[in-house]
Amino acid sequence: MRHRTPRVWCGTLDAMRRILVIQTAFAGDLILATPLMTEARRLLDPCEVDVLCIPSTAPLLAGHPDVASIIPYDKRGGESVISMHRALRRGRYDVILSPHRSLRSALLSRATRAPVRVTFDRSAASRLSSVRVPYRGSAHEVERNLDLLAAIADGVNYACAPRLAPPETDMRTARNIAARMFGSAPFICMAPGSVWATKRWIPEGFAKVARILADDIGVLLVGGPDDRALCEGIQAAAGVPGVVSVAGTLTLLESAALIGLASLVISNDSAPVHLASAMGTPVVEIFGATSPSFGFTPFGVPHAIVQMDGLSCRPCAIHGGDACPIRTFACMRTLAPEVVITAARRLLSGTGDRT
Repeated sequence: MRHRTPRVWCGTLDAMRRILVIQTAFAGDLILATPLMTEARRLLDPCEVDVLCIPSTAPLLAGHPDVASIIPYDKRGGESVISMHRALRRGRYDVILSPHRSLRSALLSRATRAPVRVTFDRSAASRLSSVRVPYRGSAHEVERNLDLLAAIADGVNYACAPRLAPPETDMRTARNIAARMFGSAPFICMAPGSVWATKRWIPEGFAKVARILADDIGVLLVGGPDDRALCEGIQAAAGVPGVVSVAGTLTLLESAALIGLASLVISNDSAPVHLASAMGTPVVEIFGATSPSFGFTPFGVPHAIVQMDGLSCRPCAIHGGDACPIRTFACMRTLAPEVVITAARRLLSGTGDRT
């Protein structure tokens, strides 16, 4: 049975017409907050849901049916905090839902002067909020985020899955790429990149998986501009025509559209996992330094988790790191490609777990 957070705020819902969701973390974090936006729109209707996020992730929400407007905030680019505070105050928000737990987010929430400001009890300066919700460390991030809404409204659907809505132009771009590479044949996407080095499975592993799976299905390597060299190296190491890299050539929503057309995604613990969840595509997720217990696994889609069990050094960090703390990198170096191939084939055959 799914957890239900008890409602702790007992005010009237009738006046809740303007809602702001604050999530200024990475792309995956914003994607996992989309169920919060969807459920807030449904339960507090009629209302408008605005979202404050960083400029690099803002394009993800373009065309999202439950988002009225997007407020980009360049928290590292020197944008005036005072000017942002003034802009938020002019928004006259009734409710702030803040999954992001930083001090900056707490100050932004407070600056709105909204009567209802909801955050986690583990958030920095949580005392600045009017409603503090217990942070369930063992829950999925989607469910944790929905706890914020459940604290002020009844009837939250905890099975609400992440959702993105790439416009038709992005879908057309994805269809053209798929047709050019593979015709009408099926394909999978592989995402070998991550901001954190200790989250990245070894390139030789990805290359072997790509080479073997390419006997039966097309393989597209995807990622951002920083992943271009990595993906091109894996394509070269795979050495077969059915493995192609498009890393660094697509926008986030174009990548989402392409993932939505794929039969499967194989990815490290990184944003492509959540792009796949939002587009309804099955996922094989590879864990190294981090752990599925942190709550960032696929949600609402068939999936398989691949990791090295029995290592006392795992997990070694919440987000990963630039290097293995004990210099062995055993969590990734000893992970056999055959395990990933078996998981991929099981999902391609139509079997797998679903959150």
